[in-house]
Amino acid sequence: MPQLEQVEFFISQLFWLGVFFVILFLVLTYLTLPKIRAFLNKREEFVQSHISKQDELIKKAEQLLENYEAKLNEAKNQANKIVNEAKESAMVESEKLVRATEEKIQNEIKQTEERVSQEKNLALSELNSQLKESASNFISKITNFDKDNIKI
Repeated sequence: MPQLEQVEFFISQLFWLGVFFVILFLVLTYLTLPKIRAFLNKREEFVQSHISKQDELIKKAEQLLENYEAKLNEAKNQANKIVNEAKESAMVESEKLVRATEEKIQNEIKQTEERVSQEKNLALSELNSQLKESASNFISKITNFDKDNIKI
């Protein structure tokens, strides 16, 4: 039966399959795969170089951030120091001004007291002289003595 004689046809197909497989294997192994490997190696080197550059940039960025934070803290400390010094100097100046004002006030009080005392003494002396004059006028009218002769 001819349908069962497919063994010869099958063997020839297996032979050509083996030949094409070997040819395909050799072409892939020696021509295509080295190009793919080279491309993959270049790609891997490219990725690794960019990763290493990225790591360096990240480290630089972190260091810049640390420097920025350190300078910011230093600036804050200096600002606080300046503010505290300004407060202290303002307090010292205000105390000086208060003392100077108090001294001026005390001097003015003393001067005013002296003026009041002088005015009081002047008023008392005028009052005393007017009282003497009034008393001498009164006595001269009562006694009919000359007021220039009466001494009080």
